Amino acid sequence: MKVINIILAIFLFSLQSSFAEIIIDGQKTITITSPYDQEDVMAEIKFDTTVHDFGKIKNGAKDVKFKFKYTNTGNDVLFITRVVKSCGCTEPVYSREPLMPGQSSNVEIGYTTTENVGVFNKKITIFTNANTESVILTIKGEVLPK
Repeated sequence: MKVINIILAIFLFSLQSSFAEIIIDGQKTITITSPYDQEDVMAEIKFDTTVHDFGKIKNGAKDVKFKFKYTNTGNDVLFITRVVKSCGCTEPVYSREPLMPGQSSNVEIGYTTTENVGVFNKKITIFTNANTESVILTIKGEVLPK
């Protein structure tokens, strides 16, 4: 019976953590370590660039957009979990599908110029399940008056 309890305890602890100790009858200690380091199995996000300068653009210009290319450089599946924009004038478009290791995709950021004149510098924060949990993308430029 003790052998079954020990095997069950080892199995349960191995599911919960990479390290556990079991004390049997107050005397024996069994140390369990994971066969791999948990940090070795993680998604990682790498953007080609995190800043884009539109330069000078006309007020009311259409299709003021830029695609930020990113790659999953880790060895686990990458998910974008949340995107936070600094104002309503930016519109991020991104895939909610999982990205396998080595694959690439884009986050497209659009900027509305109709109600804004002057210099702008906007931040969009990308949250993921990667080792680097968040990345800040920046778009900037100057909207000229009509």
